[in-house]
Amino acid sequence: MILSCVGVIGASIVASFFVVALYGGVTDLGRIQFSGDLLDTETDSSEPVNFLIIGVDSASGLDPDDPAAFGREVDARGNSLADTIAMLRIDPVGGQAWTLTLPRDLLVEIPNAQIPVQKINASSLIGGAPLLVETVSTNFDVRINHYVELDFLAFRDVVDELGGVPMWFPAASTDARTGFLVGDRGCHVLDGDQALGFVRSRNYQELRNGEFVTVGNSDFGRIERQQAFITASIDRAIARGARNPTTLTGLISSAAESVVLDQGLTTAELVQLAEAFTDFDSSTLQNFSPRVVDVVDPETGRWKGLGLAEDLDAEMFQIFRGAADAISPSAVRFSVAGADAAALVSDTELLRSLGFSVGGERIIDSTGTDNVIVYPAGARAEAELLARYIVPVPALVEDTSAPEMTLVLGTAHDGIAFFFPQDEAETFAAIDELGVVASPLRETTTTSTSVGEPTATTTTTVAPTTTTVAPVEGIGQPLEGESCG
Repeated sequence: MILSCVGVIGASIVASFFVVALYGGVTDLGRIQFSGDLLDTETDSSEPVNFLIIGVDSASGLDPDDPAAFGREVDARGNSLADTIAMLRIDPVGGQAWTLTLPRDLLVEIPNAQIPVQKINASSLIGGAPLLVETVSTNFDVRINHYVELDFLAFRDVVDELGGVPMWFPAASTDARTGFLVGDRGCHVLDGDQALGFVRSRNYQELRNGEFVTVGNSDFGRIERQQAFITASIDRAIARGARNPTTLTGLISSAAESVVLDQGLTTAELVQLAEAFTDFDSSTLQNFSPRVVDVVDPETGRWKGLGLAEDLDAEMFQIFRGAADAISPSAVRFSVAGADAAALVSDTELLRSLGFSVGGERIIDSTGTDNVIVYPAGARAEAELLARYIVPVPALVEDTSAPEMTLVLGTAHDGIAFFFPQDEAETFAAIDELGVVASPLRETTTTSTSVGEPTATTTTTVAPTTTTVAPVEGIGQPLEGESCG
């Protein structure tokens, strides 16, 4: 539920933290003490970090007559069910961010629990934040560096501090249980109460052909709506001046009573992250959620929860284990050669937009059929990363005399895997199948004709459609020709 709030607060914390006056706002936030090595808080300023972001189903701080408090009691121990569980990975050097949302009904093994296999959200109610962190770490083999917890009150206060969040709706929509309602198609600025009803909705309905029909009410339907809200809230925070110290102070203060951090998350670390993400663009945030299947008790036929259908070695999990950190596209430097001038220019620009350091392009007389990457000694790993973006997969040729890496586009070249790199295992298998080939650079005369000048590098990353939960069609961003100013 409160994952949406991460967008708002994340934009605030990450956007600009450069004045001493803001330090007090961070120290006012609540803290949770974690013992032992549950959290790995000793990280270098340039090292990627994993945050476990929790939205708790808690009525703490709410008026008893508040609709959001209906049917909820505050646990005497201070524990609550985790309503939204998400990992947020931030790479301060590459300027990238990823989120992995885990369905709250996902069945996992809870360490030392009386009933070992339970829904993952139960771990926070059984043993609080420490047990939840341990459950996530042990089940997914992911190191957690920091913990952030938010509740209903924090979410509403931050949204109201922003003056509401504009959202586009393709039709009148409602959820009677959460009190959410927009009466017509178009742009609506959701205040704290409306936004809370929207992201909590599990009985979402849209007006179609004159009647309200239920749509997208699985856990993933709700995740889709939350992710659409994340993007809108980050954009709203930036538009309202979240990079301005005065605006930022208000955002932090509005959440101070309802946001809890781990004791190891220092102001200095937040400042360092802020400096790395001053120009953060919400469109570069990659959102993941694993594939799941229903789990039914074989004896009673009753539904027990959701089972993980995604391989634990899937790329989304590997990203949070650091597999994406070994080599960044910006560290891969090469030139592009080929016989088709138009393809050279367009594909080089695509590769630059993905973050690769492309030095230039040149036309050569002949290329052969296959794509080929010619790399100098010691650059095999960089060549393998580049190979995952080239379609079809290129052959790799080591040339100890080569001064730099060169991508040679063959006549069978079919484009760039712009949306996400091709599967690592499949890429390596294709490279092995191609076997050893001769360097096309040695078999042809080069004309050394430049067909384009290098441009400023920008990074645009889009998650794979097979593993990324896309926003609900039409919700959040207006359709072409419409506006939500």
